[in-house]
Amino acid sequence: MSSAWRSVFTYNKYAQITARAVRSSLKEEQRVAAEKRGLTMLRYQQWENGKGGPQVVLSEEEATKAS
Repeated sequence: MSSAWRSVFTYNKYAQITARAVRSSLKEEQRVAAEKRGLTMLRYQQWENGKGGPQVVLSEEEATKAS
């Protein structure tokens, strides 16, 4: 029965659900710290002739939450 989740969603989704459950069960102070560690922001930068261009943030919502 331990692999029943495999027929419903991927391992990444399973890990995301379990991490959210663990974070929500923590006390307030530890929960806030854990949620900050769980944020990811995706950025990329085009390089041409050995020089990097401007960094592009793909998720503006995440950028505003982090600041």
